[in-house]
Amino acid sequence: MSGEGHASGEDLLAPGGGHAAGEGGLPPCDDRDAATVDGAPITAGQLRQLLAQLDAICPGGLQAPTGGTLNIDLVDPVTGALRATVTRPELERLARRGCPAHPDRDCGCGVLDRPPPIDRYTPTPAQARFVRARDRTCRHPGCRRPAARTDLDHVCAHRAGGATDCTNLCCLCRRHHRLKTHARRWRFVMTADGALSVTTPSGVTRTTRPPGLHLPGHRTPSSRTPSSRTPGRQPPGPRLSAAGQLTGGGSPPDPEDPPPF
Repeated sequence: MSGEGHASGEDLLAPGGGHAAGEGGLPPCDDRDAATVDGAPITAGQLRQLLAQLDAICPGGLQAPTGGTLNIDLVDPVTGALRATVTRPELERLARRGCPAHPDRDCGCGVLDRPPPIDRYTPTPAQARFVRARDRTCRHPGCRRPAARTDLDHVCAHRAGGATDCTNLCCLCRRHHRLKTHARRWRFVMTADGALSVTTPSGVTRTTRPPGLHLPGHRTPSSRTPSSRTPGRQPPGPRLSAAGQLTGGGSPPDPEDPPPF
């Protein structure tokens, strides 16, 4: 039985592939693409800490289930937004390689982020992995079909100039994908953090947010104001934590039932 493992870094950001290939097929170090946790980039040193935490979970370290995969999701501790996903082998390679520009030391360069936009219609595997990890289910209000059984939809249609970018992609089951594509006077709008608003022909709007994404103005213990911290102490850097969770892979949409492209 195949499965998919997710280890969620609740105090961190994560990424996964889709960048221009660097050494070993991994994204090159580029601060323009680097994800940040509470304003600080995700560094190779932090990834080494995360690996150590994964290895401490159980003897032999947290590994992919037999016949399955292990995806590690990195989340911003302040907003709850998913910043990237990475597989265990990718994490190990990034941690081992470090920053190509500073191989002799741990630096502050970011080495990981979410997949970048591309200039074609079909999303990359890394984009699909990121969006399904972010959404977890069909994003139409009230629908709970698992993301593994959904289509990836361009919120702003590709033919209308919509980008193939994680900020313009969401999970919709086949039924709601067809509704969005063919039904008249329905309106779908998504923000950069993945909050999707759906307006019906009668003008009723419902909004769904990715699980874990905090409402605007919500503050967590990690988002305290500077005055609430101990005087004389520097604000802590991003912390890495991981908790393993196995989830079933689910069945993809029926290939004999094509999406409404």
